[in-house]
Amino acid sequence: MIYECGGPSVRTAVNYQLEKNLKNSMTSVKSDGDIKSKRIYFIYWQIESQIDLVKKSLENLISIAMKKAHEDNYKTISFPAIGCGHYKYPLQIVAQTMVNKAHQEQISYRISVSFIIQPDKKDLFNHFDKQINLLNQSTSMDFSSITVQNSLIQIEKGDITKQKVN
Repeated sequence: MIYECGGPSVRTAVNYQLEKNLKNSMTSVKSDGDIKSKRIYFIYWQIESQIDLVKKSLENLISIAMKKAHEDNYKTISFPAIGCGHYKYPLQIVAQTMVNKAHQEQISYRISVSFIIQPDKKDLFNHFDKQINLLNQSTSMDFSSITVQNSLIQIEKGDITKQKVN
């Protein structure tokens, strides 16, 4: 979806990364398409078969993205639920890993984090909601959040290509 909605600059960046196919590489591109984000980070993500390695890979991705967003002076960042579609990793593990790592990284970077879940993925939303509620006891039907120091972790139902985020 991001590839489709991002416009020519996103398409070029994706094609360039696919051609290079370099591990540990990262591309950052400003969106000139229909995506509401100011910048999109393309970070290499290692697909793993063992669940412990999946967790480490997700933690690494969150850490790299939040560090880069901090260096670029952004105050918010959004993530899709990585690995829950085509790769079919356990929803509970993905939600727990992503929420907990974002929470840990907020101590260093003080960036508000959103996890954007497609509206038709209610079970996935519920897993993320549960993990956030373990950190904070507030609940909502379409939105949940926790404040950490001067930043925020939140989950909301929506389409990441239509969310207004940095």
